[in-house]
Amino acid sequence: MEYKRILLGTDDSELMDPVYEQCAYLAHLTHATVDIVYVVDMDGFPPEFAVLESETEDVYNALLTAGETIVDNAKRALLSRDVEETAITVAVLEGNPWDEIHTYVTQHAIDLVVIGKHRRKGVNRLHLGSVADRVIRGAEVPVLVVTGR
Repeated sequence: MEYKRILLGTDDSELMDPVYEQCAYLAHLTHATVDIVYVVDMDGFPPEFAVLESETEDVYNALLTAGETIVDNAKRALLSRDVEETAITVAVLEGNPWDEIHTYVTQHAIDLVVIGKHRRKGVNRLHLGSVADRVIRGAEVPVLVVTGR
């Protein structure tokens, strides 16, 4: 299999460093481009925190701004690992993370998805679910899941 376009899903957590390392390695190895994707999940935002519609809009805008910062940080991480700037695209999406990733993969001819996985256990894992697990289950392309060290 030849990888020409890699999707790097990021959440800017502490576990992302090894994910960036693996993605940069594969991009170098295969001369692939990298699409860095962050998904703003408004469904995960508890509505009781926003009483007024204007507050909800403020939170939404803050989350979009945070998403831009997250993809910019990921881009800097790849650049520091010698991935060419011209080979990097960034996108901040809104919606259900796994659905948005699946849609992006299809619409942008992605060959490989690289994502991190939190090591949650027990009730936390069941309650929160796992974006990585759902991306894997619905994937139509190979998915590399990198866990923290």
